[in-house]
Amino acid sequence: NNPLQVTDIHQTGVLGLFNSSLGTLTGVALNLTGSSSTILSLTNNAAQSSTAIVTGFIDLNFGSSLGALNGLLLAANPVLTLSASPGQQTIASGATVAFGPLLTSQIAAPNVTGILSSFSATGGGNFNITCTSQSSVFIRGGGGNISSTQATQANCDGDILYTFTPTVNRVPEPTSLALMGLALAGLGLMRRKADKA
Repeated sequence: NNPLQVTDIHQTGVLGLFNSSLGTLTGVALNLTGSSSTILSLTNNAAQSSTAIVTGFIDLNFGSSLGALNGLLLAANPVLTLSASPGQQTIASGATVAFGPLLTSQIAAPNVTGILSSFSATGGGNFNITCTSQSSVFIRGGGGNISSTQATQANCDGDILYTFTPTVNRVPEPTSLALMGLALAGLGLMRRKADKA
């Protein structure tokens, strides 16, 4: 988990690899989460009131120290696009109006089935997830007379869930051990009798 930080952000987190000594890895569910808090300010520079829709965007690009996962994430970037808008607004001539904080959150679950073996290592271990952001504002309407400022914070989180078939170590049952002990004792007695004869 990472805290909200003023954009643009550069965050890193650590996730654990599957310990292959526990069994055979059968599935990986990786969730990447992004959240944002945005304040949008609009100024109407026209001689009359203007109506416009403003939207703030934050693209979140992910990477990883795990080679196969890094390639998958780079091909998908931006993995998440967060958007926030107060909807259509009418602003009086010369007025500045602020909206927010507008809160957004999204989750991406990349399909990692094709690189399942990359998440498994003897003894486990760790790998990094990195996240960077790019912020932008889009204004529709207002006749080109509306200017804007954007104050944003964002963060990235991740979690991973492994499913696996456990390794089964067969331990002899006490009854089986007792029977084997009796059989060995019987063989020992038979051998003694044979030696005396």
